[in-house]
Amino acid sequence: MTVRPTPAGCPQASRSSPVPEPGLIVVHSNQPEILRDLVVAWIKRHPLPPLDNELILVQSNGIAQWLKMALAADAGGADGEAGGCGIAAGLEVSLPARFLWQAYRALLGREAVPESSALDEERLVWRLMRLLPQVGSLPEYGPLHAFLADDREQRKRFQLAERLADLFDQYQVYRADWLAAWATGSDVLPDGRGNSRPLPAGQR
Repeated sequence: MTVRPTPAGCPQASRSSPVPEPGLIVVHSNQPEILRDLVVAWIKRHPLPPLDNELILVQSNGIAQWLKMALAADAGGADGEAGGCGIAAGLEVSLPARFLWQAYRALLGREAVPESSALDEERLVWRLMRLLPQVGSLPEYGPLHAFLADDREQRKRFQLAERLADLFDQYQVYRADWLAAWATGSDVLPDGRGNSRPLPAGQR
C-alpha cells in the first residue's frame, strides 16, 4: 500500500502537528492490519483541508474495499483491535497502474497522453473478449479451446477475459520485464537480475 503524505481528515484529528513536506511515502508489509493502523495514525496526526483527498494505492479492488470499511470502523475498534477513524471520506483509493497513468499525464501533459490507457483493466476485458476466439490452433492453446467449448452465452469467455485482464494489469506494474520479453516472442521469465528461465510448457 502506498500513501501520499498529503494527509486526510479524521473528525478527532488535531491540527497542532507540523505539516509534513510534500513527497511520496511507500509503505509495504504482508500484514494489512498493520498498514491499516499506520494509515489511521497518519490521518489522525496530519489532517488534510476539508476539500482535499488522500490518495492511497492498493494492489487489488478487494483490498480497496476492505481498507475503506476498516477506516470507517469505530475508532475504539472491536475485540481489542486498534479500530479506524469512525468515518471514511475524502479518500481516493486507486490501483497502481491507474495511478502511474495519471502521473504520466500530469508530467507529460494532457495533450501527449490520453485520459485513459488502452491497457486499463476495464477496457482490456473487452479487447480480450474480441481476441480470444481468434487465438491460433497451436498446441499451446489446447486448454484454452477446451475451456471455451460449449459457451453459447459467452460467460466462460467473459470470465476468462476478466481474469486475464486482471493478470496483465498486475504484470504492467510488477512484471513489465515479462511483458517486454513476451512481446519480442521470447517465452521466458526474466528474474530481474538479468537472467531468464524458459516458460514452463504448461504455461505457454
